[in-house]
Amino acid sequence: MIAAKIDTITKDFEVGDTMIRVLHDVCAEIKMGELTMLVGPSGCGKTTLISIISGILSETSGSIHLLGQKLTSMKDKQKVLFRREHIGFIFQQYNLLPALTAAENAAMPLLAAGVSEKIATDKAREILEKIGMAGQSEKLPRQLSGGQQQRVAIARALVHNPQLIICDEPTAALDAKTGKAVMEILRNIANDSNRAVLIVTHDNRIYHFADRILDMSDGRITGDYTPENFTHKE
Repeated sequence: MIAAKIDTITKDFEVGDTMIRVLHDVCAEIKMGELTMLVGPSGCGKTTLISIISGILSETSGSIHLLGQKLTSMKDKQKVLFRREHIGFIFQQYNLLPALTAAENAAMPLLAAGVSEKIATDKAREILEKIGMAGQSEKLPRQLSGGQQQRVAIARALVHNPQLIICDEPTAALDAKTGKAVMEILRNIANDSNRAVLIVTHDNRIYHFADRILDMSDGRITGDYTPENFTHKE
């Protein structure tokens, strides 16, 4: 099953009196049950592309079908609701609220959707336990290591049971051992046939965890590889 079908997406930004095209007729598919990595040099358009896939930015032209629905036909409010229900985000900087416990941070998507605090935090504790954070759910972010904070971010991305997980450099701030542990969690998530994981990364230490690697350069997808036949070019 296809999680996301990206069809000839272009994106222009206005800079002064000039229109700059940062995405050029991008075509790609993200499949359920797979971990897909989007790689390429800084400035090649990776972050712009995932922002359009998730409905945060609008495309200039082209279309995206996400989980069977045409995202590019939705109004902004519809995109917000769709994103809240179907997409989970994991970021390099964790973006945890310092005054909230691990469980409260992980529960945020449910709380934002109007779920009661008890049900939301109970669900968050359950997810935290499943990803190796048993006994850490009542700690504040400053009491956790970088790897533990990233696990809280993963729990936050999973707590509302989304079908698409989008990760922006999830291991860049982590040492090799901790990054490997985080990738093993994401790899297991991607093994679910009802989920897809899309990771933007520069970290060539983790390429072997991918099912597919989409190579991007100058606003274009230049190749679709398996880890075995991908040659790291940076």
